[in-house]
Amino acid sequence: MKLCEELKHLPTYGPMYVSVTEDRSDYFSEGYAIRFFKSDGSDWVGNFKPGWTDLYKVYPYENLGRVVVIAGGLVYIISPESTQPIETFGITMREIIESKKYGLIGSDDTSIFIFDYNGLRWHSPRISWDGIRNLHLSGAHLSGQSYNPMNDTNSFDEWIDFSINLDSHNISDGSYRLDFTDDGSPRYKKPWWRFWE
Repeated sequence: MKLCEELKHLPTYGPMYVSVTEDRSDYFSEGYAIRFFKSDGSDWVGNFKPGWTDLYKVYPYENLGRVVVIAGGLVYIISPESTQPIETFGITMREIIESKKYGLIGSDDTSIFIFDYNGLRWHSPRISWDGIRNLHLSGAHLSGQSYNPMNDTNSFDEWIDFSINLDSHNISDGSYRLDFTDDGSPRYKKPWWRFWE
């Protein structure tokens, strides 16, 4: 059974669309328009409030009656039977890899997310200062690059490689992790006379 379809625009006739937001507030601008088909044969149009990026995707799970909607980087898990999302998270999701084993693997500007029709399954500690790109999945090994604005050498190496074992969640490298641990503690203490540099 078809669960949904993307619309180019909100319908100009028929029943009023339903605002779908992360906080259940009204949203009157045109967002990401999706028509949902309920099991009783009726349908409704959701107007999804977008996040802050240009990533718009829909992942229907027909056999499970759930849909993952990514509206401008904001992730919604929703059932066509209800106009309220089951779960929302993220706001700056920029890249997605689809995997049969792990579900959907996404990155925002700082971290990695693993999620599917049931919602968020894992959210990594911070990996990047402000930017992740070039995600690649090989088996359980996820690799990518993280932006490093703190580089004070002449190498101009602004992008630092990182990798994650998606089974163990072990993370190697990444620009943020050069200076801070997973709990946000500094890896190295500056001498007191360099605090103001």
